[in-house]
Amino acid sequence: MRVTGWTEAVLRAQPARVIRAHFARIFAGLAWDPDLVAAATGPMPGRESFANLGDWAKARGNRGKAKEALDMMTAALWPEDDDGR
Repeated sequence: MRVTGWTEAVLRAQPARVIRAHFARIFAGLAWDPDLVAAATGPMPGRESFANLGDWAKARGNRGKAKEALDMMTAALWPEDDDGR
C-alpha cells in the first residue's frame, strides 16, 4: 500500500487482474536496469580502446554475461514473449 498510495479498502475493492497488472508494472520498473540494457546491447568498443588483449577479452566476457542477465530478466518480466524480447 505504500507503493500505490491506496488505502486497504481501495486495494481490496480492485479486481485481481488490476492488482496483478499494477504490481507487475511496479516490479518491472524496479527490476529493469537501463544501464544493463545499454551494456548488453550497445556496440562493443574496439580492441584499440583497451590497454592489452586480456582487458579486451575480459570486457567481451562481461558483455556476454550482461547479455545473459538481460535475457533472463526479459524472460522473467515478459514471459508471454516467445522470442525473449
